[in-house]
Parts: sequence; C-alpha cells; structure tokens
Amino acid sequence: MNLSRPSAGFVRNHLKIRELTTGDNQRDLYERFLLGKCNATELKQLIDWFGTEEYAVLQELIQQKLNNETAISPPKEEYNERYDRILSHIKSEISIQPKTGSVSWWKVAAVVFVTLAAGLSGYYYMAAPAKKPVLANVKKKADVKPGSSKAFLVLAGGQKVVLANLSSGPIQALSGEQIRKTADGEIIYGPASRHSGKPAEYNTLQTPKGGQYRVILSDGTKVWLNAASSLRYAASFGNLKERKVELTGEAYFEVAKDRIHPFIVQTDDQQIRVLGTHFNVNAYHDEGGSRTTLLEGSIRAKTGNTSAIVAPGQQVLSHHHQLKIAKADTELATAWKNNQFMFEGTPLKVLMKNLARWYNVEIIYAANTPEISFNGSVSKFENISVILNILESTRKVHFKVEGRTIYVGN
Repeated sequence: MNLSRPSAGFVRNHLKIRELTTGDNQRDLYERFLLGKCNATELKQLIDWFGTEEYAVLQELIQQKLNNETAISPPKEEYNERYDRILSHIKSEISIQPKTGSVSWWKVAAVVFVTLAAGLSGYYYMAAPAKKPVLANVKKKADVKPGSSKAFLVLAGGQKVVLANLSSGPIQALSGEQIRKTADGEIIYGPASRHSGKPAEYNTLQTPKGGQYRVILSDGTKVWLNAASSLRYAASFGNLKERKVELTGEAYFEVAKDRIHPFIVQTDDQQIRVLGTHFNVNAYHDEGGSRTTLLEGSIRAKTGNTSAIVAPGQQVLSHHHQLKIAKADTELATAWKNNQFMFEGTPLKVLMKNLARWYNVEIIYAANTPEISFNGSVSKFENISVILNILESTRKVHFKVEGRTIYVGN
C-alpha cells in the first residue's frame, strides 16, 4: 500500500471540496466543527487547511481563528504536480472512484493520506471514518535525534581532522593549500594556481552515519556530501589536465565550467564526465549499482566498455557493467540535499536504510515484517520518533526503539 501527501491544492482539485473564503460560510464551518457536526469531507478540509490531525490542537486553532481572524493562515499550495501523480498511484492501488456529496473516497476502508503541518509532511492512516474526530492514536516512543553537519577531513599526509571541533576561519596551517571553514558548515579551498609546479596532493572528506557536509573545491565546484559517504579530490587542480574526484556514497555536484579541464566523478562501477553541470550521484555499495541524475547541462556516463550521453531530467543506472537510462524525478533524487526525506513507491526496507544512515541506527527486522511501500516526504531534522510514529499509524508496521537499535515488525 502506498502513502501520499495531498496539499491544499490537492484537496480542492481532486476531492472537489468547495473553496472556502473568509466570511459567514467559513465561520459556519468552524462552528460546526466545534459542535461536532462536520462531515468527513469538511473535516478533511480543516485538517489540510490548518495542518494538524490532532483534534485538540485543531480545536484550539479554530477557536483562536474565531476569536481573531488573523490568528492563522492556511498553508501555501505547493507540489501539486507531484501529488497529481501520487493520487493516480493511490487510485490504482485501492480502486477509488471519487463520489459527489458528503460521501467520498474518505469513507473507503484503508484510505491513507498525508497532510502538511508547519512545514512537516506526515503520514496518516484512516481505516474508516471515526465516530469522534480523533484521527491518530500515536504513542510516545523512544527517540533518536537527527544527523547534523559533521565530517572528517583526511589530509595528504594522513592527518585526520574532526571538522566539527574546528572554529570557523582559516585552517590552511593543516595543509599546504589554503583551506577555511565557514560558519555555515562547509570548507572552502583557495583558487587553484596553475603555476606552482608542485605535484597535486589529495584530500578526502568523509561523513559518518548521521553526518553531512559541503565543500567548495579549488576550481569553485560545489559538492554536498550525504551521510556515510566519502569524496577524494585534489586539494588543488592547478597542474592537472582533468578534475577527477572519487566518490563512495552519495553527493550532489554543481560543477564549475571549464571546457579545457573536464570534471570526472569516479565510483566503483561508473564514471561521469562533465564540463560544467548539476547532477546527483548515488553510489552506496548496498544500493545495487550507481545512479546518476542530471538536472542541467550534459554528462557522459561510462561503465566497462559501455558509455552513454545523459540529458537533463534523465537518470543513468549502472549495474553489472551495463547502463540504463530512464526519465528521472529530479526532486526525488535531490530531496536529501534539500533536507527532506522523500519517497515515492519506496519499499519499507529501502526507506529504513535511508533512516539508518541519517540517524546512525541499526535496523533489525522480524520474520513477519510486511512488504509495503510508501509515498510522501518529511523533514530530515525531525527526531526519528516523528517518522516512526507516522509510519506506525498505518497499522501495517510496528517499531520498537532500544538505544540506537530499531526493531521492525508487524
């Protein structure tokens, strides 16, 4: 079963709920809610509008709105195209045909939806319309905090620097190259000099589980490094014909344009060659091959004796020395870089693998763990209990947290 998140626009466009405006109609709706007289369609409209599924919180917000018309504003409409697509997935999964009037697909058993709450997308499950407007029964759970900006910088001589322990400012004393750390949590290399005459020295940026980091290389290329990843690169590209880096894990690249000196990303099973472009490379060892998603420009992918040109909006997968090109969802591929977990038809075990890297936890599955998939998104900076409670509210999966171990079962 898939989970999805309708936005305010989703509700209006696909559930045919009438547009509410300020005035008597809106106040009537608020008052009907407080009297417990809202039908399922109206209740869903209010949940989507105010961004909460908790009855007590919704009651308080509506009371505030009645007392003060400017107390709260509905969330902005966003991501309608994505949720149009997700809606079609839901319809195909549960064969829902929208109906008119107060009886809608809300009343079909096993309907799931996601609502926007203060910038956080949550997954909520409705097995049937509740007699009371209590929409989720989420238990408090042991917690793990999210990851943060942290990494290790391994210098050419083998010295390992814990970047989180360094204050912002110049750190060139650690290396022959000019390097500085910014207050925003990134390191910046000084401009490359092509007249130094000395051989290139290589540095390695490593992120642990629960860490991510940004680096600006000597040519101006910007790299976002995801959790449990490693990037090896020349501290200066000054005397090199190619700007070659080696990646394990995942990184997003904004490559500085240089037609004379191509930029090359080498993974275990794929080589990406560009002149200047934006793209994401997922090359985790346990992901079954490297995936490169192109946002702009062009790249040439190569594995073994096979090569291919990739266009913007496409993704190239290398597996067993073969390349496969397909249309890409660039928003989905780069969600991690934009501080989101985003899933579309994502199996539970793949989803949990993403959580394990970011929260630095171990996942243990019971024999009865269900094979289910999810759609939706959630902020990376929520504690893990928020996500687990959301998933658990589907009543299809259960989690037990002990320290940094999560047990998954039915």
